[in-house]
Amino acid sequence: MLYHPDKHRDPELKRQAEQLFNLVHQAYEVLRDPQSRAIYDVYGKRGLEVEGWEVVERKRTPAEIREEYERLQREREERRLQQRTNPKGTISVGIDATDLFDAYEEDYEEISGGGGGGGGGLPHIEINRMHISQSIEAPLTTSDTAILSGSLSTHNGNGGGNINLLLPSAVFYATVGPLVFYLAIQRLVIRPYVRAQQEQEIEKQRESSASDIAKKKQEAEAAVLLMQESVRRIIEAEESRMGLIILNAWYGKFVTDNSRKHERARVIDVTVPLQCLVKDSKLILTEASKAGLPGFYDPGVGEEKSLKMLYQFRGVMHQVLCGDTEALRIPKQSHRIDNDS
Repeated sequence: MLYHPDKHRDPELKRQAEQLFNLVHQAYEVLRDPQSRAIYDVYGKRGLEVEGWEVVERKRTPAEIREEYERLQREREERRLQQRTNPKGTISVGIDATDLFDAYEEDYEEISGGGGGGGGGLPHIEINRMHISQSIEAPLTTSDTAILSGSLSTHNGNGGGNINLLLPSAVFYATVGPLVFYLAIQRLVIRPYVRAQQEQEIEKQRESSASDIAKKKQEAEAAVLLMQESVRRIIEAEESRMGLIILNAWYGKFVTDNSRKHERARVIDVTVPLQCLVKDSKLILTEASKAGLPGFYDPGVGEEKSLKMLYQFRGVMHQVLCGDTEALRIPKQSHRIDNDS
């Protein structure tokens, strides 16, 4: 109703409303069809575009598509963990079973002697050698990898290296020792390198999606213009009942840590879009990225974002800060700002 072209007389607003109304219509056509909706829920917009990307078994039921998606997610996480450390371990044991295979000769001699006496019993088998090794890989660069390993071995009661017996302490030094070194390298070398790589990747994403961000920003600004009249009526109704008034609302990347002052905050004003969502003195946001809300767009692609809001309810000031995908329901007593603060 908000974006319907017939609701706007101004030619420019009418043109912007037509563009946004077409997007709403496309979304409705997807969500009204159970099959299309299930594919979109799992694969996103790419799942609806056949050209350049093929969805495996598009005719599966929604439950099967979601189950397949969860399975692929688990496998992806397992592969990512394996690729990061690639842990390897081997245990080899040498067994002396000579007595077992020598039993045939004893039986033959016993039979050929015609006798009955008999030794026998169970054959004697013993472990005379054991080797344990453990290794962990720590990627330093795209082409260089550090390998941390340890091992211990025993043969006929004598241990290799500095040990003579197979003791729990030896296992500790051969397995936990390399892990301690790995954690040290992880903290001093790998984490700073990975952080720098992530920042470069975020910058690449931002550059590659610059045109898409500009388009989303334009759509969001157009939506805010179209909301103005509805927001004015909503505020009048809320003020008459001392209801919910959004005073200020900001969405994006906030920099509050002193150690990150060199980073630039990326936030947008979303006061109008949130006020437009207020109904009967309540605002309810579900568990999803808020960048998809009407009048919103993503000001920091690939970065952690939050929503910060200052609102008034029953004449009392309230404030809340929530994560990007965190569900939110206001007003709440816990958001109230005390007069002393």
